[in-house]
Order: sequence, then structure tokens, then C-alpha cells
Amino acid sequence: MAGLIPLATTITAVDYAVVFLSLAVCVAIGCWVGRGQDSLGEYFLTGRNTHWLLACISIIATDLSAISYMGVPGWIFQHDLKFSAGAILTPLAFFLMIIVFIPTFYRLKVFTTYEYLEGRFHPVARTMAALLFLLQRGVWLAAAIYIPSLAISTFAGLPLMGCILGMGLLATFYTMLGGMKAVIWTDLVQFIISMSGLVVIIYVLMSMARWDMGAVWHRASQMTAPATGTSHTTWIDWSFDLKTEASVWSLIFFYIIYTMGTMGTDQLVAQRYFTMKSYRDIFTAIMTSSLISIGVVFLLSWMGLLLLVYYDGNPELAATLEKPDNVLPHFVVNRLPAGVRGLILSAIIAETMSSLSAGFNSFSTVGVMDLYKRYFASGQADEAHDLKVAKIGTLISGVAATLAAVWISTHETVIMQTLLGLASKFIGPITGIFLLGLATRRGNLAGVLAGATVGLIAAFMIDLSWVEENVNWIWTAPLICVVTFVVGYVVSIVFPNYRRPGGRIGEELLLSSAHVAPLAPELQD
Repeated sequence: MAGLIPLATTITAVDYAVVFLSLAVCVAIGCWVGRGQDSLGEYFLTGRNTHWLLACISIIATDLSAISYMGVPGWIFQHDLKFSAGAILTPLAFFLMIIVFIPTFYRLKVFTTYEYLEGRFHPVARTMAALLFLLQRGVWLAAAIYIPSLAISTFAGLPLMGCILGMGLLATFYTMLGGMKAVIWTDLVQFIISMSGLVVIIYVLMSMARWDMGAVWHRASQMTAPATGTSHTTWIDWSFDLKTEASVWSLIFFYIIYTMGTMGTDQLVAQRYFTMKSYRDIFTAIMTSSLISIGVVFLLSWMGLLLLVYYDGNPELAATLEKPDNVLPHFVVNRLPAGVRGLILSAIIAETMSSLSAGFNSFSTVGVMDLYKRYFASGQADEAHDLKVAKIGTLISGVAATLAAVWISTHETVIMQTLLGLASKFIGPITGIFLLGLATRRGNLAGVLAGATVGLIAAFMIDLSWVEENVNWIWTAPLICVVTFVVGYVVSIVFPNYRRPGGRIGEELLLSSAHVAPLAPELQD
């Protein structure tokens, strides 16, 4: 595969113009759609009248961060296709998530998923989950700003501090003014930009490969992935071994538990479900997003294989690539023409700001609804005051995450790796807590506290060398979820008196009553 486009390592005025235009459009839309909002229901949930297709795109855009946009090609450089192939399990995982969580949340008309925990267990359970969310997603937000900023700074020659402050504060500005409407509508624009960039890169790479997909696949199949020792095109592994990365069995458990944790209980994504007016819309949006997500993952993976083969055929370019994770921006800056480089940089920035706006808005929602209104608000409800608090909460969230990214940029990257590892440990315990509430009648506050504590301890124990040598990271979330659930259930039986205030558990809080046909008449409107 010879390079058909000459080397061009300088970002031009045309590229800057494309980036500036895309940012200006997003900020303008974010500010415009937020006009006239006068209640928390409109600011946080768009008045619960979002069209299912808009919510569907927003779900995908939020889940597909710039870390994923750049990370999947980098992953393919080091691994094979087994993890990507696991994406075909997404519709099954999403369907199970809908059946388990959505009917209950829909009936309760909640603002946050953690409101359920207060009704089912105790205010302490709600507060604990909300604080865990803020800690976990706070770290994630800092990473979502820092990692793309570092890549853009390195390859576009822009100041790192300027990239961090620019993306963080711009996203904060339009999210603060426009609320969830701004998040959803800018997600649409940013998704279009990012997918356009992806299609353009694949087009360029396929042109370089003379549109011979068979040759690309054959060459990739002859190359050995450094991290797995298998061919880069290996896409399935039936072995049942806890040491094996991305076997069929580990992927099944991983996708189901991880999806329930990140898509079913995590406010960052779940907030989109609460913006729709009917259960039918929620069901359609989620299932459609699962199908589109498969296509996006496959496109990103194919782009990874194309880049792998291209760099293999261009050793002089490969010699200048310091880390596989940086292969996408490295290729963009060194092989794409002016204007197109600006489009791809805009796509990376768009994915970053999409994730940030969603994070800032969900942070404010949890902070206001689960903490401020629960413990600090006094007197009768004042919508104007609450709306002002919500906007201040968004501003504080955005500024804090941006400053955290600035702080990270002044320290060793090992800090970033440590923080991300810390954040990932909360998925299993939080999922286990929700399942304890939905799937059992005996689950109580004592079980929640014990299960969460033991689950977190077990999550940290996985870092011990003897465990790491025998258990692959992909099993972490499923195993910790099981540990949390089992310990919580046993403790609830041993200490049965730690029940929710009021004693009796309402039927609407249990999976047995919420588990109805996906489009049952009583949930359609």
C-alpha cells in the first residue's frame, strides 16, 4: 500500500477554519435550543418530549467518546478482532437491560436512577450511589478532556493547555445555558461530524489499498498481534479460561454486566431515557442504538486494520509513530490533505465535547436532585431558584473537570492510568446493588452496605499480582457484580430488620412486577 497523498505535517489555516466552524455551530445550537426553559424538568429532561431518534443518536454519541474513537484503531494495532466481534452481543445486552431496569424507572418517573435506591432501600443507599457516580464519572470526565487534548496537541502542534481549556470551557458554556436540549441537539451535530470523518478516513485508506479488501484482510491475517500472540484477524475464541482475553464466554458475561452497569444504571447515559414520553419510544431508541453501535464498532475496527496494513507497508512512517494509541491522529496529520485534516480533528473534538456536555449535565442532575434538593433545599419548591442552582451546578462540574484535566497534564501519565483503573472498579458494585433491589424482596440497607464494601474490596484485590496472573481484566465487572449481589443477599437474610423506612416494599420497586412484555399497553404512553 503506497501512500497516494504527499506528506503534509503542518496544520493549515483551512484546517483551523473547519475546526472553528464546527465548534461555532455546536455552541450556537446549544445556546439556541435552550431558550425559554423555566423548570428542572425542561432543563434536565427536555420536558420528557424528545423524539426517540434524537435520543438514540445521543445515546450512541455519549457512549462513543473520543477515547474510543482513537482507541479502537490503537487497540487493533496491539490485539485481534475478538473484542470488536463481541459487539454483536450488544442488542442482547441492551434488551436484557431494558427488561431489568427501564420499566421500573419509567413507572417511577425519576430524574436520576439513584432515586430508585432511596425508595427501595434507604436514603443512605441513594446518597452512596450518587457519590460513587460523581467520583467515577469525575475521573472519567477528566480523562475525556485530557487524553484527546494530548493527542491533538501533540500532532496538531497546539498548546496542550489551550486544548484542555478550550474544549472543557466551551462544552461547559453551551451545556450550562442549554441544559439537556443542548446536549441532545449538539450530540446530533457532533455525531454527524465524527461519522463523516470516519467515512472519509476509510475512503482514503481504501483508495490507498486500491479497494482490495481481500488483500488487506489477507495481509492483516499474516501479522501477529503483540498483546495476544494471535493473528490480527482472529475474531472468535471458544476456550473457557479466566486467563484468556475476550473469549466467547467472557464477552457474554462482560457485555451483559457492563451494559447493565453503564447503560442501565449510570446517570450519564440513562438520563436520555427519561427525556422520552413513552416506553415504546425508550424501547425503540435503545434497541436502534444497539444496532447502529455494531456498525460503528465494525467501521472503527476496519479502519484499524486498514491503518495496520498501511503502516506495515510504510515503515518510514511507522518509525515515527511512538505509541499505537496515537495512530489515528498521527495518520491524519501526516497523510491527509488540508481541510480533511480539519474535518478529522473536528471529529475528535466533537466526540470529546459530546461526552463532556453529557457528563456536565448528568453531574448537575445528580448533584441537584440527589444531594442539594435531598439535604440542603428548604421551604416550598421554587422553580426559578432550582433552575439557577442547576445551571450553577453545571458550571461547577465543567470547571472542576477542566481543572482536574489541567492538573493531570502537569503530572506523570501513570496518574491517569491509576485514576482510570480506580474508576472502572465501581461498575460491578453499583450494578450488583441495583440487581439486589430489583431481583429480591429480602435485599435491605445492611445488604447494600455489606455488598458494596466487599465488592469494592474484591475489585481492588484483583490488582494483586497472583490474581492478575490468573484472571483477565475482562472478568472484573461480572465477578465483582456477582460478589456484591451474593454478599448483599446473604447479609440481608442474616440482618432482616434493616428495611426501608415505612417497612413494606412497594410492588412497583421489584423486577417481578416491572417485568412485562416490552410493549405492554400500560407502558406505551
